[in-house]
Amino acid sequence: MRCFARKGFHATSIQEIVDELGMAKGSIYFYFKSKEELLLAVIWQFIERMTAGLAVLPEERQLAPREQFKLQLGRHFDYFQNNWEFLAMLMQEPQINIGHEQKSKLMREMRERLLLWKRQYILAIYGEEAAAYSWDCAHLLSGMLNEIMHSSLIERKRIEAGRVGAYLMERVDDLMAAFLARPASPLMYAEATPGNLGAEYREAWLAFIRTVEESGPTDLVPERRADLLEASGRLLEELKQPIPDRIVVRSLYAYLKEICPPAWRDKLETAGATLKIE
Repeated sequence: MRCFARKGFHATSIQEIVDELGMAKGSIYFYFKSKEELLLAVIWQFIERMTAGLAVLPEERQLAPREQFKLQLGRHFDYFQNNWEFLAMLMQEPQINIGHEQKSKLMREMRERLLLWKRQYILAIYGEEAAAYSWDCAHLLSGMLNEIMHSSLIERKRIEAGRVGAYLMERVDDLMAAFLARPASPLMYAEATPGNLGAEYREAWLAFIRTVEESGPTDLVPERRADLLEASGRLLEELKQPIPDRIVVRSLYAYLKEICPPAWRDKLETAGATLKIE
């Protein structure tokens, strides 16, 4: 990411990348077939790090949802500020050929994760009374945050993260007060909004769970069956979160691999592969 940010995608050579990593040039082709494939992996890493920053920190768990969200909004904004060179490179070199389908998938997944994260907190803060307007509010908040990020990126003007978090939280208060004071039909509905983030992943785990549920006493002992169902059920619940905890997901998956009978290993690994957690 640092190499691409400094010189741009096209001006950065594979040799410069391997020098930065401290590895042999031939080694990188074991993992990536091209520079474009490497960039795609870097973008995925960027998204993963971004979403990891949206998790509740241990010291924040006792805070009310409103305070948690305000802090996370600030951290989210700061992440973009701290990586503005890489983002500027992506904006200035749109001709990078990493495939339309791949780029669309990246952008769609990032957008869906962020919308779901915002809506989750809007519901937690304002309750079911605001549920009808939760998608509208999440989209409007995205627009405000994106414009502030864009201005900061273009003007290279740094804004204190805490100030941004507090400002946006107050604007969400204003939006929700207006929605509730002047009820109207929402523009954005769950049916029209990408809300199935991870659906394909969860389906893979449901298939594995069904395999365990349909097993009999001759397939494995009851205690092992109960452990498999408990661990896979908890993993599935974690996947339903807008921002799943990667440590929880990885730990549960590692435990499942340890106790899974060899006959079901293929189904488990198929599900694990869709999660990109190996």
